[in-house]
Amino acid sequence: MKNKTSILIIILAVISIIGVVITQIIWIDNALKLKDEQFADKIKVSLKTIANTLYTLHNNNKNGLELLSITCNPIISPKTSEVDYALIDSLLRVELAGSKVENDFYFGVYQIDGNDKKLFGGKIESYESEILNSSFSVSLSCLYNYEENYQLALFIPNKDHIIFRQMLSGIIISALFVLVIGFSFIYVLYVSFKQKRISIMKNDFVNNMTHEFKTPISTISLSSEMLLRDEILADKEKARKYSKVIFDENQRLKNQVEQVLQIAVIEKGEMKIRKKDIDVHKVIADIVQKMEITISERGGAIKTYLNANSAKIFADKMHFTNVINNLLDNANKYTPDSPVIIVRTHNAKNGIVISIEDNGIGIKTNDQKDIFKQFHRVHTGNIHDVKGFGLGLFYVKLTTEAHGGSVKLTSEWGKGSIFEVFFPFNTDIN
Repeated sequence: MKNKTSILIIILAVISIIGVVITQIIWIDNALKLKDEQFADKIKVSLKTIANTLYTLHNNNKNGLELLSITCNPIISPKTSEVDYALIDSLLRVELAGSKVENDFYFGVYQIDGNDKKLFGGKIESYESEILNSSFSVSLSCLYNYEENYQLALFIPNKDHIIFRQMLSGIIISALFVLVIGFSFIYVLYVSFKQKRISIMKNDFVNNMTHEFKTPISTISLSSEMLLRDEILADKEKARKYSKVIFDENQRLKNQVEQVLQIAVIEKGEMKIRKKDIDVHKVIADIVQKMEITISERGGAIKTYLNANSAKIFADKMHFTNVINNLLDNANKYTPDSPVIIVRTHNAKNGIVISIEDNGIGIKTNDQKDIFKQFHRVHTGNIHDVKGFGLGLFYVKLTTEAHGGSVKLTSEWGKGSIFEVFFPFNTDIN
């Protein structure tokens, strides 16, 4: 039920965000149209203002600023066809400055004769057709004594760019708000799924820890109960047998508790690395010797190819031993039948590489990216089919990196895995 509710909320949130985006797009489109209309109105008002200014200058004829040549009365003289286009250009620059139009405009004066238009002059360049068909025009009929219809037309090539530039700040702010809302939603969604995944992993960890602790506790309880019987106490061999079981299981329980506590220490950043010179080959040989019995009982074997010429490193022996133990233990656990584990060493630049190869179930590609994460375990069906807390490889990675080394995985599902750990030579990074 919770999952269905969560999915419904997510769907509604996505629809709402899409609705906000669509609303913003519609608003921007309407705002651009309104701005375009306002811009057109301002240009038309400017042209009318220029026509009035030209009329005033023409009639007052002040200080030689008359629109026409002194010898001409109408705007287009039938004799000389002279018009002061420089004056019109300067008036346009002044008027259009308020509309943020700078130098990028063209104009012309033309005569309308029926369906024909005759262009006399102006700032035209290659925009004759655009000027003749421009929607920005004003009649200059008030400036001549003839009945012909003359028009002053204006063409602005980058009109849309000017309008968009005036709207740009509003569009950017609107887009930023939408992006913030979108990214916030994605982040909250990511955190929610991450927290849910961590919660599932922790529940898995608690279940596995309970299972792992329950087994040795039950064994210790049963063995203790047997030792309380007189007939068992009378038989020294049986008493020794049950005592050993209690000791071994207690040791196992202690190691499990220590592993959990060690991870807690690592997470707090309080992990202590006490380095000293250790012989990698000797440590590996000791570990392999102890594990050979367990492996052989399952019909398997451990093979070693210790080829490193320099096998001494500066490391914490306990942590290094735990790293190798964890990798060998995983190789054994994740090989269903007759495990064959191969341990190799070779020297790399400034260090030694230890690889542990198995013929187990391998690791799926999807799991490989998470294999070193805390609490992550590779399942094969049952939650308790493989023992462990999902802390082993997490510990391996943190410990190896704490020594200045690294860990690498190569695996194929159904064909086994190879873990390679690199430890540097006598380099104390602490």
